[in-house]
Amino acid sequence: MHWIANVRGPSPLVSGWAQYAAAASQRMRPSGDLLVQRAALADAAIRAGILPSADGSCRTAAAAAALIADTGRAPADQEYVLDGLHAYASVHERGFCAVAHSGLRHMRMPAESHDGPRFTLLATLVVSVALLSACGRDDLCATMLDVHAAQLEPAGTCGRELFATLALDLTDWIRESHRGVCTHARKEPSDRHRFSALLHGEPPARHHSPLAAGSRAASVPAAGAHPAAPAEGAPSLSLDGVLYGLSAHAQTLRHRQLLHARPTSSNVWLVCDTCRIALRLGASVVRTDLPDTLSVPIITAGRPAWQHRTVSRAMWRLLSDHCGHELRVLTQVSPAWRKYAVTPTDLISQPGTDPAPEITLDAYLTGWPGQSSITHFGGARPAPAEQPVDGEVSLVCLTCRLDVVLGRVSASPGAAITIGRQLAADHPTATTAVIRMLTEHTGHDLMIFTDNSPWDFYTEAGDWGTTVETDNDNWPPLIGNITHRQYVDGWPEAPTRRYYRGSDPLDASHAPAPPPGPAS
Repeated sequence: MHWIANVRGPSPLVSGWAQYAAAASQRMRPSGDLLVQRAALADAAIRAGILPSADGSCRTAAAAAALIADTGRAPADQEYVLDGLHAYASVHERGFCAVAHSGLRHMRMPAESHDGPRFTLLATLVVSVALLSACGRDDLCATMLDVHAAQLEPAGTCGRELFATLALDLTDWIRESHRGVCTHARKEPSDRHRFSALLHGEPPARHHSPLAAGSRAASVPAAGAHPAAPAEGAPSLSLDGVLYGLSAHAQTLRHRQLLHARPTSSNVWLVCDTCRIALRLGASVVRTDLPDTLSVPIITAGRPAWQHRTVSRAMWRLLSDHCGHELRVLTQVSPAWRKYAVTPTDLISQPGTDPAPEITLDAYLTGWPGQSSITHFGGARPAPAEQPVDGEVSLVCLTCRLDVVLGRVSASPGAAITIGRQLAADHPTATTAVIRMLTEHTGHDLMIFTDNSPWDFYTEAGDWGTTVETDNDNWPPLIGNITHRQYVDGWPEAPTRRYYRGSDPLDASHAPAPPPGPAS
């Protein structure tokens, strides 16, 4: 692949090797594999005359070469997306429709950490639906829009109007010229009015498209006027402009959200989604535009949650009783909390809080650890009985791939997690480490891993780059790992690892500033 991408000038061998790579990769890899897409693009680019390039100055040739040489080791960025849009639009223009549709569908996307439209994904979607509509496959366009409906703004908004306008303009420009080279099986003639209604998210009967049904844009050249496969031919509508237009809109929305964001106080809940039981950890301050990001540490009865004896013990009981279950930390203003507000969920908190608890903290902790008057709080949807857990227990963030070792637990009824010979609930450093984990990973997918957990192969396979180990071991942590004490050093005022999120942070450069301490 690297040799094909870097060949300069005519070569009698490059075509044969590209065909061999395309055929071999299809036999050896699944259809969506990156190597299959690279080989298919290499074969199409060479057969279309895009590659090999004499000097590498051609934008289309450079874009195709960059995608063919991409191994997937480096994270995708905007330049990678632009290269993909140019390369696949170019091979589609030359009649390699299936290669273009498959490549755009499986192209890697950059990680976009902030809330709001994912403009790189939307730009790829604009080009994808335009190419599909040019091939007469509006049915596949509808499927793609349904798949990515969560990323599209509602009908009637400026963002949806921008998306539809860009897709319509690109489709109108390439549709007529593509008819003569299209190799895709057409289902039915494209109806521009219905296609416009589809892009705008409106029913065709109520949609007012710029032109009548069945007509085309006035700016579209007549059939035959636009060359089918020029060496450097490309639509006058810049694909760079599509991406940067959507990027500018996303930035505008982001700035507007920041200007109108209001801080509000909210309860913070530790939820076992498996059993549907929720423990109130305390309250914090969140912004309306970031409902899953805590602006200050969790406070309970005027003190930090990790210093509140009753709440911290209740937290450790929930962690001890729900090994192997899926957990989440949610604020009461988070959209994800609505599921627990409208379906049966057992709430644990102090009396007098809103909403009223089904289980009080005193009742939840009576007799624990050991045999208590109420031995098990199964929650509104108790999980089926499992084999007793006996071994090491870890709290893992599946979103950020961070593993915090909690200690060990025995299989006896009512057993609590211990660190050495001490109860973890009586270990202040371990309690602070867990609270920091829950605070910084609010809204993420969490799970309690055990030695005999079905998810245990993730940690043993080496996919977790960082583990926060207990301070009780007689040997130092493994290289790359840290201890509970190092994890909480200076937190929350000035933590040593200020933006520590895990082994694979989504975007550490945009991590929020550390929350102020309780005194502020």
